[in-house]
Amino acid sequence: MTFRRETEVFGHALVSSNTLSVLALPDNGLAVGYKFGGVSLFSPQGVRHFRPGTDFPLGSTQQIISDAQGHLYACTSTAIVALRGQTWQALGTRSFPKKTPSIIAIDRSGTLWAQLGTGLYAFDNATDQFSLVARINPSSTISSVNGVLRVKLESGEFANIERSGRIELLPLGEPRRYASLVQGPARILLGARDGGLGQLVQDADGRWRETEFYPPFYDAVAALGNLPFLALLDREGNLWEARTAAVQRLRLQRFHHIKMQDWLWFVQRGIGDEMWIGGARDTMQRLKSDGTVQATQLISPNVSLRVSPGQVWLGTESELWEFNQNSERRWPLPAQLQNQFGIQALAREAGGTLLVSIMRNGLWRFDQGVWTQDQRAAHLKDATPISMLTDGAGRTWVGFTDSRLGLLTPDGMDLVSARLKLQIGNVLSMLEIGGRLLISGDAGVAWVAPQGVQMMQFRRAQPVQRVTGMVLDHAGRLWMHGDEGLHVLSAGGLEKFWHAPRTVLETELFNFEDGVRGVASPTRPLPSLALDGEGRVYYATMLQVGWADPDTIRRNPRPPDVLIRSLATPDRQYPPVSGTVLPELTTAVDIGFTAPSLSIPERVRIKYRLDGVDREWREIQQERAAHYTNLAPGKYSFQVIAANEDGVWNLQGAELVFTIAPAFWQTAWFRAVCGLLLALTAWRLYRWRVAIVKARALDYAEGQWHATLQERGRIVRSLHDNLLQAVQALMMQFHLVQSKLTREPELQAKIEAVLDHAQQLVQETRDEVMGLRSVNLEDDWTGELRRMIAGMAPDIAQKLEFVVEGCAGRVTATTVEEIICVVREAVLNSARHAQASQIQVHLQFDDDQVVGQVIDDGVGIDGALAGAGKTGHFGIVGMRERLQRMGGNLNIARRDKQGGTLVRFTIPASQAYRVL
Repeated sequence: MTFRRETEVFGHALVSSNTLSVLALPDNGLAVGYKFGGVSLFSPQGVRHFRPGTDFPLGSTQQIISDAQGHLYACTSTAIVALRGQTWQALGTRSFPKKTPSIIAIDRSGTLWAQLGTGLYAFDNATDQFSLVARINPSSTISSVNGVLRVKLESGEFANIERSGRIELLPLGEPRRYASLVQGPARILLGARDGGLGQLVQDADGRWRETEFYPPFYDAVAALGNLPFLALLDREGNLWEARTAAVQRLRLQRFHHIKMQDWLWFVQRGIGDEMWIGGARDTMQRLKSDGTVQATQLISPNVSLRVSPGQVWLGTESELWEFNQNSERRWPLPAQLQNQFGIQALAREAGGTLLVSIMRNGLWRFDQGVWTQDQRAAHLKDATPISMLTDGAGRTWVGFTDSRLGLLTPDGMDLVSARLKLQIGNVLSMLEIGGRLLISGDAGVAWVAPQGVQMMQFRRAQPVQRVTGMVLDHAGRLWMHGDEGLHVLSAGGLEKFWHAPRTVLETELFNFEDGVRGVASPTRPLPSLALDGEGRVYYATMLQVGWADPDTIRRNPRPPDVLIRSLATPDRQYPPVSGTVLPELTTAVDIGFTAPSLSIPERVRIKYRLDGVDREWREIQQERAAHYTNLAPGKYSFQVIAANEDGVWNLQGAELVFTIAPAFWQTAWFRAVCGLLLALTAWRLYRWRVAIVKARALDYAEGQWHATLQERGRIVRSLHDNLLQAVQALMMQFHLVQSKLTREPELQAKIEAVLDHAQQLVQETRDEVMGLRSVNLEDDWTGELRRMIAGMAPDIAQKLEFVVEGCAGRVTATTVEEIICVVREAVLNSARHAQASQIQVHLQFDDDQVVGQVIDDGVGIDGALAGAGKTGHFGIVGMRERLQRMGGNLNIARRDKQGGTLVRFTIPASQAYRVL
């Protein structure tokens, strides 16, 4: 979009910034000639500098050209040279003894031409000299057009010249007006004159005539007149013209202009296939289908109504006109009007009555030359319609200022906008499409549907505003004339809108860049769009009238190139080369890029993304750079794609791969070590937390256990001190009674039975009391266990041997309870049933388990009883169940040699010990 000064090519510096000539080379290289002599040949692989006075002639390098084979020629102020291998060789050194030509050219036959003053010279390879071929006009320059050397002769005529000296005059009208001829876009011929360019077209008789003139953009260019200039036809068909004061681009526009000198244009379809065109001052012209133009007497048309192909009504500032196939009539506006403001809108009701909206004077009827005021809208504050339309159903719609839309009825007007909440601004135009009514105004375009107003929503940076005209072309595309230009909605997009009105619509815009200059009249709603019989769309603005065939609009098929121009960090610039490694701790980068599209660069669309950062493509239009922050170390791929003004995408685009080096603490191994340490720390914290939770749970359980033991102690004391004491006292009383009943043997027997029963009850209660005795875990519970066992019967203490190995204080309260119950049951069995003289209790607290043994020397135990137990003997069964709940096991066996019984149990450490 702009020119940028270059100080280097492919990374190699220019010898001097004062350059005079440049040429693109076939190998993607560039040749640059300097004002003070010398030439540089740049390529992606390197550069070769040729210095003046050493390996290149002295003097300014005025021109560099190449032939079809890529051989280079240069013209300096002292010599004409050709590059042969690695050296420049002077040509025709004896041909120009006093002065060297300043212009050279090569035709399609490979002949080298030179111009010196009025002389035109051709190079002869056989003699190695230039020879005079013709005399030419000294104010013109030679040029090769389509490979043919075209010059202006001394006579002022233009001619094609061949090496043989054959001269073919060019049949050009007024050749003296032009300084030179150049090849333009699409193979058209252009002539330079008056600082501008004229487009030349060849008629059927072979003569060339000027059809368009493109004046210079700047006055300074025009002041320089016909000074020599350089011209370049680019890859997209644009002609670039370089003069002393400016550089201009000539692009074939997509819309054709109708050359007329006027303003405030009007354009509408007239009788048959005619298009009627008028302005503010001159008479209206009837442009016929054969290209001829018929003038009328009508001046300053405002609005027209095409009732049929053979009848058109037209309103001006002061008159109403009726045109029929072969006649025309006109009537003045109503005589009773105080002020003449002109006709603003026309419509024809279903009954045939012509409705006429007159500015500042409201709505009128016209019938057979008679004017009648229409009072149906008279109650409105501003009762003058801006636009009117009678639809296919015969309903007449009227649009007013301030978003007011009405529907005329036989007796009045229904102001539908009041209930539809219309927000369109001034209702400027209407269009019916398949029974659907579209209206347009200051705020865009809306569909007046039965269910309500549906505004069109467009995907554009700026809203579509002040739409003064709408047409539907033959392909079903909707054209809308707004302040920005001509918006075109495709037929598919229009169908989407009918079915889903909230859809955001994609449109194409044609504006000044396409040749549509100016805006529609802002002072009055002149018709600004029309469709002719061949499907061409006509537009009118304040400045011009033009047209285009929608099906043949010139398109640019070439996608833009995509270039990545720079890579920078906040500290320094880097060459934009893939594989670049940026230093560690780099977190921000700036990447510059561009997409050269030479026709309409302002419409280029560019998308970019950085893999690993951007999830979707980012789209920009004016900017040409991307900025990223907070980047982590790693490898990145930056991609750019672009589309030209017609949406042709270069999807391959350009890619830049770069790497940000990591600091040592950003490396993978460092992160792995940190992750491992973090995991280990988390595991240790978890174990610590679990231990705390278990310890708290154990403390709580032990607290509950101590409370339970205290309650048991209270119950034991109560049983011992109250119940057992009372029962013992009763038994003593019965013994006393029994001793006095010596003469009553039968009664003594009964009392003896009762006493036996009571003794049995006391023994059982004592057993229960022994089972409820508490154990204080804070004391030596094994010692308490020994005393408890020794006190179960008077003779047990003499038989008992109690051995403890290891630390018994680590066991849990639950384990203590289970061990006490199991050992007590085993000792009671040895004392009651085994008739043992010795009972040994052995408790061993190892790191992996608790082992307990009760050994006696009694009569042994029955095998069935040692197993699962039998009915009525549940002590062993209870012992097994207690140990199984703790994850332990119980073994009871007869001692073979020594005699007696061995009771052995184990409890695993994980269940027996507290977690510390």
